[in-house]
Amino acid sequence: MFQLCMNDNPGAFAVSGKYLFRFYSSIRAVEDTWSSNAPSDEYWQVQYHLALESSLPEGLKPVYVTVWHKDDCLGLLYFQHKKIDLSSAVRNADPASGMRQVLQKLMLKKLNMQTLVLGNMLLTGKYGIHFKHEVALQERFSVAQQAIDALCIQLKKDGVKIGPVLLKDFQKDHRCPNECLDNYTEFCVQPNMVFELKGEWKTMEDYVEALKSKARIRYRRAKNMMEDIKLKNLEVEDLESLQDEMYAQYRNIAENAGFNLFYLKPDYFINLKKFLGSRMRIMGYFNSDGKLYGFFTVLKNYDHLDAHFLGYDVKANRDHQIYLNMLFEMTSEGISLGVRNLNMSRTAVEIKSSVGARATPVYCYLKHRNKIYNKLVPHVVSTLYKDKEWQERSPFK
Repeated sequence: MFQLCMNDNPGAFAVSGKYLFRFYSSIRAVEDTWSSNAPSDEYWQVQYHLALESSLPEGLKPVYVTVWHKDDCLGLLYFQHKKIDLSSAVRNADPASGMRQVLQKLMLKKLNMQTLVLGNMLLTGKYGIHFKHEVALQERFSVAQQAIDALCIQLKKDGVKIGPVLLKDFQKDHRCPNECLDNYTEFCVQPNMVFELKGEWKTMEDYVEALKSKARIRYRRAKNMMEDIKLKNLEVEDLESLQDEMYAQYRNIAENAGFNLFYLKPDYFINLKKFLGSRMRIMGYFNSDGKLYGFFTVLKNYDHLDAHFLGYDVKANRDHQIYLNMLFEMTSEGISLGVRNLNMSRTAVEIKSSVGARATPVYCYLKHRNKIYNKLVPHVVSTLYKDKEWQERSPFK
């Protein structure tokens, strides 16, 4: 039985059994508690959330939840909610007959409602749930579900009726126990590509020497195609002057994705740099005339390096292998920083494996709060997330 109350500060809270949940709509309102309990990960930190809040994708709203038992904060939950149009988000989901595509669109439209996400739609990884070590895995999911029920009640009071609920990006050792599934459908999305950098690699030449002959030739050929192209570390002033070009190149990539729930705002990269400073590196490729050919972003995240959004000119990519060179440059950046892992995220899994990354399975959970619509969820999942055949490549000797 939930007891939802209003309070001037923090706003709303709910009591369920022995737990108390406090809800916040901005990171500033919960800054001290969040900082004291967040894990050692840049994407959990206050500065990142300040950057994100300053450039949230259209219609996306965050909710920060602290979980309490008596006077002890046991954990943090991060939610986003947004009206998601699945029928528009999916492009070429099924190359079946025209009639089947029409039926798929109709099915997806039934689920076009405000969606609640436990996690961060802009990131790959478990960025929705964090508890103290003493809280068992099964209890974490149970508490999260109680918080979801309470939050949906509160959002409904605020005029937001939640339909689908998505729990995103759990690795194999953090999968939801069967007894906690509670009518959720489990599914795997494209794997996260993680490159484990060897401790003996001190320079990029060490990496190159570890490659097979064929992979080494490919690397040399790709670097030669960049002979007249310069790489520059972009500061805030550069990002401001390049904003329109960068956004157009980002959209080149985003609009050709098979599945896309949102678009970044044009000033997203500027605000990332303002709030995260030197930890967030945004690198641009320029030709001899100063024209931007592409850019990528990486974040030094404690003992690893995270790849983030990127963009490039399609013709320049064909002529100069911009994307492949980006992957090599990220590798070089990771080696020079001495990090343990380079997280290359999802998409383009085969080319990422060709430079050394390996696939890590990622599990998600989806259900609809309407029991009738929830019967459609397994069919929606099979429509959206089909296993794509790809060949894993090992470039090393």
